[in-house]
Amino acid sequence: MRVGYLSGVRVAAIADRLGLPEREAGNLVETLRRLGIETLGDLAALPADKVADRFGPAGQRALRLGRGEDELLVCRRHGTWDELAGEIELAEGTAGDRLERALELLIDRLLASPGRKERTLLSLRLGALLGDGGNWSVEQGLGRPTADPRALRIVLTPRLEELPAPAISLRLHSTRFGPRAADQLQLAVRGDESRRHRLGAALREVRAAQGADSLLKVLPVDGASRVPERRALLTPFPVPSR
Repeated sequence: MRVGYLSGVRVAAIADRLGLPEREAGNLVETLRRLGIETLGDLAALPADKVADRFGPAGQRALRLGRGEDELLVCRRHGTWDELAGEIELAEGTAGDRLERALELLIDRLLASPGRKERTLLSLRLGALLGDGGNWSVEQGLGRPTADPRALRIVLTPRLEELPAPAISLRLHSTRFGPRAADQLQLAVRGDESRRHRLGAALREVRAAQGADSLLKVLPVDGASRVPERRALLTPFPVPSR
């Protein structure tokens, strides 16, 4: 078995090798994650009989892949399993503006994650755990690499209307990265744009030295709530790209 080689690989790497429809494979991977099984090493350590009882033939197939007993998982240079993820729990009945605020919070956290390493994003997966116990997810390509939070909100917000039932948690994954923002071609900048770039450089230095939570902004969530903690949340401040 090649468990040592595979142990650090994200469990999402097996999704397209399970021989299942995309949605079923995504639901299986999402369930594994919710059970705390984030890597193939975590999966390989599970007892085979327990996996078979809980997940049936698809689980057995996943376990064999996790243990390297089937075809070798090939590491790609820009690997699709090299992903970031964030999740937020929702109050029952969350909808409309509050659901959009939850998505905005997830986008801000994803972009502020040190694991992004200033790379742009090329595709994302938006998912949810539904109140009836089901899972929902949708892939969203971006067309061009970006790390602009406003552009991500414009693309992802309409997908919330596709939720088939009320959600009790919302999850966002980056599934493919583009080049670092600094690697993209830029026109020369002057005036306000130049100041914006200098400000962005200063903010990046602060975040690199003090961590992702060192720069925060107030995100209004539910101004009518009687509970102060529900009226607003602190979310990572969006740092301008280079």
